[in-house]
Amino acid sequence: MQKLKRSWSILSLVVATLLVTPIGLAANTEATSTASSQSSQQFGDQSVEDMVAIAKAGQQNEAINDAVFGNEAITDNLPNMGEARAEDNAQAGSNANVATAEPRQSTAQSVDSDKLILNAPVVDQANIFTPQEKQLLTQRLRHLYDQGLAQAALVTVPSTNGMNIFDYSLQVADKWKLGDKDTDDGLLILVSVNDRDMYILSGYGLEGVLPDAILKGIIREDITPSFKQGDYAGGLVKGINRIEERLVADPDVLAQSDKLAKERAQNQSASDSPSLFGTFIIAMIFGLFITSVLGRILGSFVATGGFIMLALTSGAGLIVTLFMAVFLWLFLITRSSGGGKGGGRGGRGGRGGGVVFFPGGGFGGGGGGFGGGGFGGGGFGGGGGGFGGGGAGGSW
Repeated sequence: MQKLKRSWSILSLVVATLLVTPIGLAANTEATSTASSQSSQQFGDQSVEDMVAIAKAGQQNEAINDAVFGNEAITDNLPNMGEARAEDNAQAGSNANVATAEPRQSTAQSVDSDKLILNAPVVDQANIFTPQEKQLLTQRLRHLYDQGLAQAALVTVPSTNGMNIFDYSLQVADKWKLGDKDTDDGLLILVSVNDRDMYILSGYGLEGVLPDAILKGIIREDITPSFKQGDYAGGLVKGINRIEERLVADPDVLAQSDKLAKERAQNQSASDSPSLFGTFIIAMIFGLFITSVLGRILGSFVATGGFIMLALTSGAGLIVTLFMAVFLWLFLITRSSGGGKGGGRGGRGGRGGGVVFFPGGGFGGGGGGFGGGGFGGGGFGGGGGGFGGGGAGGSW
């Protein structure tokens, strides 16, 4: 009986165990499913929130992009600002180059005017031209001669050794006798490099087509601006081209051009010294009057002395001033006494054949000539032309 009860108890326990285990497993499964579902829901909720945040951030970025790059004013100005900055930089660089450019100096030894030798259209005593530049200038001067316009020479010197550049140039021109003896068409351009001074002398036959005011304008407007940048050859080529334009121009065109040049000259700075020729004319008129009052001898000396003082004060060269003073005195003496007119040759208005350019020098007296006559046969020499002091100078 006791064994039966014990067996029934064991059987009941086994049955209870079998019933409880599925229920526990189901509960665990339900709990696990619930937990997984909650976890999945939380992850889903979190993912949605993140995606919404990312989407909002993207929209904000698009708005910023549209505001900046979609704005036409901004996008149009960005390239313009870059271009303006590039132009400013280029302009600054150009200004820096101009500011730092300096005229070249010559290291060659200076030469007295009577020691210069004319053996070519270009006498580069200052050694400032390259072979190519010298060849170009020679071709331009020979072109003038071949056309029968002028016999021109160009001379550069380091310095005039303290001599007035007009006197230096005149001495050279008188010695070399540039131009044809019948037409007096010589032209001399002299450049004194280290003195930063130059002078252009025209023969008697070229004074009409190349008056002093025109030559001064060519120096000021065409030649010296290039000299200031150290481009001596470039400035001289421009000047020679301007001279050629006048030599081949129609007289009516020249008259109109000279009228405009005269108007420009009247507006120039008062710092320009008066023309030596104008001073001479005034002295002649004054001399005719004063000799009628004081007598021919005393009046002639008074007028001549006044001319010398005015000419030297205005910066004229001593040699040419004395030469013109002697002419003035002889004119007044002979005029007052009823004699014939004194003096030398008057300036001619016609064009002649020769032009000479000398950088740095002046005119001097002398009777020397050049052998070989002009450019023929590969040589170069004066043809007996005369100079009366016509021309102009300038500095840089």
